[in-house]
Amino acid sequence: MGEKILYYLTPISKVILFVIFIFLCLLPFGIIAQFDFISIDKKSLLADLLLEGSTVVAVLGALLMIFKVFPTVDFRTVFVLKEKSFSSFLKGSLIGFVLIMLCGGMLLLNGNVIFSISKISALLFFGYLLYFIIVALFEELMFRTFPLFTFAERYPISITIILNSVLFGLVHLANPGFNALAMLNIALAGALFSTYTLQKRNVSWAIGIHFGWNFTQGILLGYKVSGIDTPGVLFAKPVGQSFLSGGVFGIEGSIFCTIIISILIIWLLVRYKIKPMETVFEEEFEEETAIE
Repeated sequence: MGEKILYYLTPISKVILFVIFIFLCLLPFGIIAQFDFISIDKKSLLADLLLEGSTVVAVLGALLMIFKVFPTVDFRTVFVLKEKSFSSFLKGSLIGFVLIMLCGGMLLLNGNVIFSISKISALLFFGYLLYFIIVALFEELMFRTFPLFTFAERYPISITIILNSVLFGLVHLANPGFNALAMLNIALAGALFSTYTLQKRNVSWAIGIHFGWNFTQGILLGYKVSGIDTPGVLFAKPVGQSFLSGGVFGIEGSIFCTIIISILIIWLLVRYKIKPMETVFEEEFEEETAIE
């Protein structure tokens, strides 16, 4: 009985270790920031870019530390692939764009949003394009690499997706306007990213969807992104009850978002079967043996 409990608790302890490594890798950046070597407005886009960039470096550093502790694990094992990474990112970005446009279209048809033309400079437009790429890199490398692999190695796929998605939702607790529906939708978004990563065995798809989702929502349509303000090409004014319009949280606070993501997740799970991790390892071993 004790061995069985230990077996199922091991993935959680591994994820906790991964998080500890991330904090350790972030420490140097925190110390450097305290010295103010470069005078930067902390509310500027440049400051946000530097902050998010440091988190990406920290997660990559934590992954390298994990690989030292667990020598059988490497970047490919945790879904970070060089092959087709750019094309997968582009395809994922298109999916994220289409999903948000569908959500925005439903809100518009139902009278839950009024769009107006806004102003954004070319510098800010491309600056936020880079910013949302970095945000997607950080969050997907953090959630859809080692933690997702670790859960999938020991737990059923359904439990793996739920666990990963709930953790993803919980890190948004402090966002402005966060509520139960926002939690559900963020968790569903996490489930979508997890599903694509497990099916494709390539985190680039999730990075692309995440980027396309955020960039379209904030910069193109002018919604708040998970409650956070950004300048946009358009300005979206929520109309009506918040569970319909999304309110101050943005599209991710709307029931229409729940419907769209749920339909896609169900379709993906029915249409494409996710193979257990041990099956994938066996197939890869057979392919390598055949090549040799």
